[in-house]
Amino acid sequence: VLSTIFVLVEKKSEAVSFPLWWGKFWESLQSRVLWQVCLFRFLSNVFFSVRTTAVLPITTYWAEVEPLNDALSNIFGNLVFASVLVIVGKWGLHWNWRWTIAAGTLGMVVVDGFVVFLTIWDVVRNQWFFNGVGLAEQFPQGLRFIVATYVAVEIADKGNEGATYGLITTVSNLSGPFASIFYKYVNSYFKVSQNDVKSDTLEVRWDVTYVYFISYGFKTASLFWLFLLPPQKAEAKALKARGGKSKVAGYILVSLFLFCLSFAVSSNIMSIYPSTKCYRVAGGNGVLDPNTGKCPVK
Repeated sequence: VLSTIFVLVEKKSEAVSFPLWWGKFWESLQSRVLWQVCLFRFLSNVFFSVRTTAVLPITTYWAEVEPLNDALSNIFGNLVFASVLVIVGKWGLHWNWRWTIAAGTLGMVVVDGFVVFLTIWDVVRNQWFFNGVGLAEQFPQGLRFIVATYVAVEIADKGNEGATYGLITTVSNLSGPFASIFYKYVNSYFKVSQNDVKSDTLEVRWDVTYVYFISYGFKTASLFWLFLLPPQKAEAKALKARGGKSKVAGYILVSLFLFCLSFAVSSNIMSIYPSTKCYRVAGGNGVLDPNTGKCPVK
């Protein structure tokens, strides 16, 4: 808040009426470059956001990470992330966006996999190793984030920069609930619960390994959608100029955005209440009480 008040410089401009602003933004929504980038962000992030429910049990019972060390790790992780943004902003403005995202994705998979698999198979089970080496994945994560931000800036029309960035960012964030439902559904067929991880049997280790292979496979598969992303700002501007417009695409984009937003809000609300939180659409395991036919109340 303080940096926004004292550091951010914004030139005063004349207010624009809502009908005029919406007319310009509607023109942007019809452009191929905008709906193509939104499609890329959504599909790519659905695949990239496929995780595993075994993360917390592994952190708690196998790596034995203490809350204080976990908090410190998050702080240092944010510092690394911020450093990446500065580095890319100074030296990486002309990097190929596709190659940068590919390098960031594969780098994250390699670093995270190295730490996780050594922990799963009891080669190294140490909270400093688990958190310390894991900090390295903030670097590729930062690469993915900053490139996505640059894309939004390059394709936005004057006066609609905030709305365009907000739309692309929100579309990206809305992919989370879809990925969450999928991986929680898949993980429910493996022995990766807290009690399973505590038992630390060979079968459990293999099941945890399998769900991580699935997660990393989907993260790698997210690179398939890179063909939808312009390689750099010159190509983005060319697509914006010559890509054409489509009212049908604009209506579809707005409709899908509203549907995904409604789905995400509904899913989050359902996950709060005991009577609905067990449903798979709310991220639960789908197991109902055989006596009542409803979510079990513990």
